[in-house]
This record gives sequence, structure tokens and C-alpha cells, in this order.
Amino acid sequence: MLIKWWKNLKYYDKFFFIVFIPAILFTLWGISDLYINYFDELTFQDHMQFFLRIFFPISLATFITILERRKRNKLIKDIKNYLDK
Repeated sequence: MLIKWWKNLKYYDKFFFIVFIPAILFTLWGISDLYINYFDELTFQDHMQFFLRIFFPISLATFITILERRKRNKLIKDIKNYLDK
């Protein structure tokens, strides 16, 4: 079942899984290591930089992705409605 799913993926989805997922996991591993080992030594400014450099871009990218998906789905729906007339 997993092999069939992998074969049905488009090339850009495979590229995402092969390149970006390990990069994201490696980054999260480094962040968790930083927070686990050095949490007491971090200042308020360090925490703010962490938020601005990590969570803000991720949340912004997620928000933009959701908006683009909604726009694409609306466009597909409008085209189907137009063709059904």
C-alpha cells in the first residue's frame, strides 16, 4: 500500500518528502537540543529571536498556504460550475 502511494506521487511531492522533511526534522532536532540543554541560559531576547526566526515564518507560510489552497479550490469550483451550465 505504501509503495503504491509512493508511485502515485508526482515528482515534486517526492522531492518535498526527500529533501524538505529531513531538513525540517533536523532543524527541529537542533532546536529541541538547544532548548533542552541551554534553556536556563537563554535570555528574554533569545526567546524572542527564537520566536521571530522559527515560529513566525512557519505560521506565516502555513497561513499563506491555506489562503492559496482556498483560492485554488474556489477557482476549480467556479470553473466546474461554469462548465456545468
